[in-house]
Amino acid sequence: MKEILSGIKSKTDYIMQNPGAVFGSLYLYVLIIGLAIGIYYVNNLENISRQTVPVVLEDTTAVVSDLELKNAVEVPPIILADVKNPSAELLSEGEKLYKTNCASCHGENGVGGGAASAGLNPAPRNFTSKDNWKNGTKLSQIYTTLQEGLPPSAMISYNFLLPKERFAIAHYIRKNFIPSPDNDSDADLQALDATYNLSAGLKLAAQIPVAKAERLLISENENQVKKVNDAVVALNKLSGEAGYDVFNSVVKNKNVALSFLSKNGNWKQNENGFVDLVINNVNQNGFSAKVFSLSDNEWNTLYNFMIKLI
Repeated sequence: MKEILSGIKSKTDYIMQNPGAVFGSLYLYVLIIGLAIGIYYVNNLENISRQTVPVVLEDTTAVVSDLELKNAVEVPPIILADVKNPSAELLSEGEKLYKTNCASCHGENGVGGGAASAGLNPAPRNFTSKDNWKNGTKLSQIYTTLQEGLPPSAMISYNFLLPKERFAIAHYIRKNFIPSPDNDSDADLQALDATYNLSAGLKLAAQIPVAKAERLLISENENQVKKVNDAVVALNKLSGEAGYDVFNSVVKNKNVALSFLSKNGNWKQNENGFVDLVINNVNQNGFSAKVFSLSDNEWNTLYNFMIKLI
C-alpha cells in the first residue's frame, strides 16, 4: 500500500514540477481526436445538409388544349341583391372554382402552403387569419382583389372569370375560412357596381381555336399571294397600254404596290379615293414620290388601268 501511495505521490510531484511535458503529451491525443471528428464531418457533409423528409409536391400540371370555338355571348347584368348574400348556389359554385383556381396556392383548407406556393414571396395568404389584408375581408374588397390581383405579388387578376363567378369565390372564402369577416354597407356595394359597371352587363367576344385561326391566316395569305402573282402576269400582258407606262414610271416595287392595292379594295369605288390612298401612303405602298407630278389625265389613265388589272 505504501508503494502505491509512494508511486502516486511521485507522479503528482512530476506533474507539478513538469506541467509542460504533461500537456504536450495530451495535445497529441486532442489533435488526433479533433482530426477524427473533422474527417467524419466532411465524409458525412452531404447527409448532414440533406433534408431527412423529402418535399412531395402535388402535380398540378395539366395538358394544355386548344381554345374552344365559342360564339359571342351577352352576359346579363349583375343584380347586387341576388349576389350580395351567400346562397347555396353561389357557395357550391364557389367551392368548385376555389379548388380549380385557388387551392394550389392557398391550400384546400385556406391556410396557405398549397403545392404551388413553394418559393413565393410573399407567401399566399392564410385566409383563416385576419391580419394584414391589403384590401380587406368585405365581399366588395375580396371581389376587387379577384378583379385586379395584387401586383407585384403572385396574386394574379382573375378578370377572365365572369363577375358572378368572382362573387361565388369571394363568398366561399368568407363563409369557410375567414373568422368573422367584415360586412359591406349598401354604399360599399354601390361603389363596387359603379367601379366595375356590374349592372350594365358584359359582352364576351367570340373565340376561335388557335389552330383554326392559323389555318385561316395561312389560307388568306395564300389567296393574297396568288392574287398578286396573277396581277403581275396580267401586268405583263397589258404592256402595250398607256396605263402600263404610267404605272412603271411611279412604282418602286411592283409586288408591294399590287399587294397594297389588292388589300385595300375601297379605292375602286371612285378615282378620288384611289388618288388619296396612293398619295397618303407614298413610300410605304410601293409607289414613289413621282406620283405628286402626275397630271389629272395621267391619274385617270392610271386609275382605269389598275381597275382593269386588279
